[in-house]
Amino acid sequence: MQNTRTFVRTFLAHVAFAPFFVSVMAQNADGGELLSIIGTGDIMLGSNYPSVAKLPVDDGKGLLRNVKGILADANVTFGNLEGCFLDAGGQEKNCKSDGGCYFFRMPDRYVSYLTEAGYDVMNIANNHNGDFGQAGRDNTVRTLKNAGLAYAGLKDVCETSRFVINGVKYGFCGFAPNSGTVRITDLAYARKIVEELDKDCDVVIVSFHGGAEGKAHNRVTRTTETFYGENRGNVWQFAHEMVDAGADVVFGHGPHVVRAAELYKDRFIIYSLGNFCTSGDFSISGISGYAPIVKVFTDREGRFVKGHIYSFLQLDKTGPVADENHSAAREIKRLTELDFPDTGLSISADGAIEKRQLTGEVQYGDFLEYTVNCDTVYVAQNIIDYSKQFIGKPYRRGSKGPKAFDCSGFTSFVFRNFGYSLSASCLAQVMQGNRVDISELKTGDLIFFKGRNIQSKYVGHVGIVISNDEDGNVSFIHACRRGVSIDQLNKSKYYKPRYVTGLRVLG
Repeated sequence: MQNTRTFVRTFLAHVAFAPFFVSVMAQNADGGELLSIIGTGDIMLGSNYPSVAKLPVDDGKGLLRNVKGILADANVTFGNLEGCFLDAGGQEKNCKSDGGCYFFRMPDRYVSYLTEAGYDVMNIANNHNGDFGQAGRDNTVRTLKNAGLAYAGLKDVCETSRFVINGVKYGFCGFAPNSGTVRITDLAYARKIVEELDKDCDVVIVSFHGGAEGKAHNRVTRTTETFYGENRGNVWQFAHEMVDAGADVVFGHGPHVVRAAELYKDRFIIYSLGNFCTSGDFSISGISGYAPIVKVFTDREGRFVKGHIYSFLQLDKTGPVADENHSAAREIKRLTELDFPDTGLSISADGAIEKRQLTGEVQYGDFLEYTVNCDTVYVAQNIIDYSKQFIGKPYRRGSKGPKAFDCSGFTSFVFRNFGYSLSASCLAQVMQGNRVDISELKTGDLIFFKGRNIQSKYVGHVGIVISNDEDGNVSFIHACRRGVSIDQLNKSKYYKPRYVTGLRVLG
């Protein structure tokens, strides 16, 4: 089944232990054997919904071609299965989200791509496992079981999984904020599950799908996160309580971007692994395309020893490719230093993770204010990068995207992707932030103009500031009669005399 590994494998999930024979070996400094555990983020190998025309090139056979060697080289390899296995049918979920609905239905045969690449265990606690109702969930469980993959995450169905590799007993469980899953928000029940696993397992791996989504939500806030009105959990509190209950490795996912890593009580936590192999309706521009493989080495009690981040990118819909610039590792390093400056982890620019000597305790509030300005600049640039992908989209009055826009529909659509709620009209948007003088305009600010009637006292048009150089040349992106375009204020005979004000909504 897994032709890249040299072992014979027998599996019995959810009921009892069964032996695995693995060739992957490593040693601790004292000569003791180390365990290697790999985690990857969201996996959606291609959807046959609404038609097979949406399936990837060559039926997806090459999606994981560039990562097979790494994924197979671990005792346990984990991934988040973002969708269900189902060849056809199922009841489509009832979607009430203002952000639009996505449906992911992978053909059953695609499960072989996971086993051939080296995966051992999949999380199925997430918002897309139920895209096609109970039929989709039942068939996903059946398909994974028949393929010899461990899985967990559905309430009262498969809350945990246990398996043995080289005499080491592993326990696995998954959590999410969604109906039908084991809830990340029910901390008491989550603790109970982990405590039970810890009683009869040597190493406990916890997976969670939680936190707000999008490029503006790559920070660990240590508070309850909401997205489109849904409670996505306090992932920092959750991860800590799971370690307190007996978890040894905690893999997070859900925001579609990477987040920081942390060492807590000698246990490794990463708060989001981001997207990994998502051939479908996923945004993979900029940081959303970072696709890390995180390999963790522990001792036989689950204590962290060392690790490595292998940086891959999703540049198109044909699977992850190696990134010589180590973008994912650098981003996880940056976020870890911002969110957990005294965590006890050292991450190098090329992805090596080591334990470091703590020099003192730094409180979260001490550095949050220091980093907020830098973080705002980072989000502002991501907003501009995201907005540019719509250049050329047509103008249509009243349209809110993504196929066509009017001016305020464009700004509200772009900012909503980063968690900012703007009204759908210029007159309302101009009241939603702090006014700034034209000389103070920055990347990510809104810029307002009068409409076609230059004599009007009301605003009638809005765009997003791209840059404002030292000579006062302001460039902005907007949805105008020509479609989504970029213009320069000082060079425009039309917009320069119609300028009204600037607005800052990013802080």
